[in-house]
Amino acid sequence: MIAVKVTRHAKQRIHEREGLGKSATERKAQLALERGYRHSDTKGELKKWLDEQWEYKRTANGMRIYGDKLYVFAGLTLVTVLQVPPKFTRNMKAYIRRES
Repeated sequence: MIAVKVTRHAKQRIHEREGLGKSATERKAQLALERGYRHSDTKGELKKWLDEQWEYKRTANGMRIYGDKLYVFAGLTLVTVLQVPPKFTRNMKAYIRRES
């Protein structure tokens, strides 16, 4: 298990958007990094939306979609958490490439 660091800003965003405390925030960041969908796993409009977020968050080198949130990582440090637009979360499977 890789240790994930969480910035103060990311803790604040997770608390605001999900109502989680400190220890739950670190566990959620770990799960997002390990189990979340990568940018390369996406297709269609969701991929385009992630491309836009990537341009906006240039310091990030890792993005994961986990649940209905986008977790933005710089290395092993969670930088911020964004809400994925509802039009994607309603039918997420349609925007994810099938694993072979």
